[in-house]
Amino acid sequence: MIFTMIFNLSKANMTLPKFTAILVFGDSTVDSGNNNYIKTWVKGNFKPYGKDFPSHIPTGRFSNGKLIPDFIASSFGIKESVPPFLDPTLSDNEIVTGVNFASAGSGYDEATTLLTNALSPKKQVDLFKSYIPRLERVVGQEKAKEILNGALVIISAGTNDWTFNFYDLILRRLSFNVDQYQDFLLTEMRTILVIN
Repeated sequence: MIFTMIFNLSKANMTLPKFTAILVFGDSTVDSGNNNYIKTWVKGNFKPYGKDFPSHIPTGRFSNGKLIPDFIASSFGIKESVPPFLDPTLSDNEIVTGVNFASAGSGYDEATTLLTNALSPKKQVDLFKSYIPRLERVVGQEKAKEILNGALVIISAGTNDWTFNFYDLILRRLSFNVDQYQDFLLTEMRTILVIN
């Protein structure tokens, strides 16, 4: 929906909102390669993934090319693609314009990440908390605050909770019906957002 809105605004020659950076949290729908740097069986760093990415190599994205956050970042003029935060070669320039904390195989339900050994949203928020001091070292505290306050934040998760824990492995079906599990996931999401 947001990508369609951006496209429609640009076609109408309207001014797009100005964001200082982009920060991405979630699962494989938005992971740009963080799982390349952790011990998990959920990986997207092999062919045919990446064949249409500008470098034509697998990046860890579960896609043949760019992901929605990459397109959004490009549409808003932030950057052409959003790099994974765990990339050890991440430059200061990339830190300033935003990074990706997402991890394929994660979910709002902590049990989901126990199955995949991915980075849970809570661990992704911990990574974000370690991103802030690095950003401050690069641009200073005041500028860092300005960047963070003006950042576009994308969160996309929940698919693995349903697939792994509810439908495939029935872990949560033993305790919840569909409505109850949906409420449980919403509560988990709110907890992550409110606390952090």
